[in-house]
Amino acid sequence: MKTLRLSRFSLSTRLIFTVSALVVGCVTLVSAVNFFSLRQSTYLAVSASTHSLAEARAEGIAQWVNDKSAVVEAMLPATQVEDPAIALTQAVRSGGFDTTYIGYQDKHAIFSSPQNLPENWDPTARPWYQQAAAAPGMVLTEPYVDAGSKKLVMTFAQAAKDGEQTRAVAAGDVFMDAVANAVTAIHPTPSSDAFILSSDGKVLVHANLELLLKDATALSAALTPSAVAGLGQELVEMDIGGSARMLSAMPVSGTNWKLVISLHKGEALASMTAFLMRSVLGALVVTALSALLAAWVVRRSLRGLGRLQTAMEDVASDDGDLTKRLDAQGHDELARIGQAFNAFVDKIQATLREIRSASDSLQVASREIAMGNQDLSSRTEAAASNLEETSATMEQMTSAVGQSAQSAQQANQIAANAASSAEQGGEVVAQVVTSMEAITHSSRRINDIISVIDGIAFQTNILALNAAVEAARAGEQGRGFAVVASEVRSLAQRSAAAAKEIKALINGSVESVEVGSALVARTGEAMHNIVEQVRQVSHMMQEIATAAAEQRTGIAQVGSAVSSLDQMTQQNAALVEESAAAASGLKDQAERLTATVGQFRID
Repeated sequence: MKTLRLSRFSLSTRLIFTVSALVVGCVTLVSAVNFFSLRQSTYLAVSASTHSLAEARAEGIAQWVNDKSAVVEAMLPATQVEDPAIALTQAVRSGGFDTTYIGYQDKHAIFSSPQNLPENWDPTARPWYQQAAAAPGMVLTEPYVDAGSKKLVMTFAQAAKDGEQTRAVAAGDVFMDAVANAVTAIHPTPSSDAFILSSDGKVLVHANLELLLKDATALSAALTPSAVAGLGQELVEMDIGGSARMLSAMPVSGTNWKLVISLHKGEALASMTAFLMRSVLGALVVTALSALLAAWVVRRSLRGLGRLQTAMEDVASDDGDLTKRLDAQGHDELARIGQAFNAFVDKIQATLREIRSASDSLQVASREIAMGNQDLSSRTEAAASNLEETSATMEQMTSAVGQSAQSAQQANQIAANAASSAEQGGEVVAQVVTSMEAITHSSRRINDIISVIDGIAFQTNILALNAAVEAARAGEQGRGFAVVASEVRSLAQRSAAAAKEIKALINGSVESVEVGSALVARTGEAMHNIVEQVRQVSHMMQEIATAAAEQRTGIAQVGSAVSSLDQMTQQNAALVEESAAAASGLKDQAERLTATVGQFRID
């Protein structure tokens, strides 16, 4: 992306920009190295000076503590005298105490000056007494409110003991404002200060008396007890009261205190900041001077290239006149560029002559190819059209033959079904013939049975006549028998008459059955002939269906071949059309090439 943007500018501008960028980069790099080196040395110097200051002031405070402790220790012999007032007064004067006093085991105390104390005041209940009684030597209490003066004081105290028993405690009070004056007088820079913290993170001495006896977190949330314990010679950066600070701490010998020097970061590093500003200003000045110098050098060096550019533009803009040449005298880079350009134009001129000759020949050849392709395309299209019609006709023939084959197959199936039906009809006729023969036989037997019945009726009639004769002979006694014999005779006559009628009917049925049997027999012969003829028709239809299927397969193969030929012809037609289009395009390109080459003047 940067390269694309720079390409919009001229070569001289890009060279000036590149040189200026290199100068800026070098100056920035040198300034950065110097800055980081100065920063490190500044930090080391500030750390060393702060450590020295903290060490000296901590030693001074330790000496102050030792002096106070020595005075209090010198008060111990006074615990055995009846009136220690003189010793207490001398201790105040020599040690700079506000008040000195001795607290006894019997709960009374003697002060160097009168005190406004309650009547039941008990020295043994005070923190200074209890701490001194529990400690083997001198103790220094944290600040507390003095019961008499109502001021914050610090107490130096040491117990006078008889063996393990505390006899009395000698002590001296120092007001915190006096200690604060000594500590707050430390100002390494105008806005820097110092304060004292206890080992448990309490503020013991600070210029702001409202912070006394409060946790160090009241100064900064980062000053936790663990952070206070970790403070030492190394500078620790943190924010105190909205100001960036660098803290360095030194333990106070003989106490659990730490003297903390709080440096204002901006003031402590003011020299480094001033150097940074001077470096930036110097870099800007050097960059500006370098850019001006680079612009003068580049433009002076590229003046000849400008003249070469003007000459090349004249050659390029004069209607493609390749007969002109550049002035290539000399031995510098610009002269070699002119010589190379002239040699390039010579080659281009010779090449264009060959291209113009080839383009003329190509134009003629492409015109002939285009005409031939157009004729071939017309003939191929006509052949493709004829093949399409032939393919359509073959498809219709294939469809017709397929329908004929299907119809023949259906007719064959119908003939087969007819033959099957005829065979079944023949079987039924045969069964009818058999049934008729059985009926004829049964009718003949019935006729015989009728004849028997007729004979029986005849015999019964004779027997009835005889019975009637005998009844007549019997007279009155045979009258009932005669009536029965008359009834039997009547029945016998009616049976004979019925038998005759049945016989006549049976004879007629037998004759009809014989005639029906003859007709059925003839029908069976006719059905047999029909079955044979239907079988012949079915066989012929099967042969027709087979021939139609073979004909359909052959026509389908011919249709497939014609369809393939049609597709090939259409593909050839498409290729011919593409070739014709390519030839036409080649013709147009040859004409454009001729026109393009004609724009150059090479002779």
